[in-house]
Amino acid sequence: MDMQEAMKKQNDVSMFLAGKVISAVANNSNFVFSPASINSVLTMTAATSDSKSLKSFILSFLRSSSTEEINAIFHELASVVLKDGSERGGPKITAVNGVWMEQSLSCNPDWEDLFQNFFKASFTQVDFRNKVSF
Repeated sequence: MDMQEAMKKQNDVSMFLAGKVISAVANNSNFVFSPASINSVLTMTAATSDSKSLKSFILSFLRSSSTEEINAIFHELASVVLKDGSERGGPKITAVNGVWMEQSLSCNPDWEDLFQNFFKASFTQVDFRNKVSF
């Protein structure tokens, strides 16, 4: 796998998404947009989905050939973009990354480990069915 080419594809997807978001937002308004967060969600979904069609759609959208490739891209992105540079006078960027799942559903223990240790995402099972509040 050519990591530089794979990262270029992810940058192209990010620019495509940014163009769509910017064209849909009213002039003179503020908005927050995180292609890295969208990539993270899609990568987590592809890594844990049993649906071949969903994985295929995500891989196609992200212009990647395999879940291994998008996992490697995520790892590279996290190690570069979210690296703590504060000790050298650089920035410290943190991101909130979490997965919340209905508690009545079962979760593969490997997925929980993947969320917490690879994606550095908190994982919590909650009662969405009975304790919904807005």
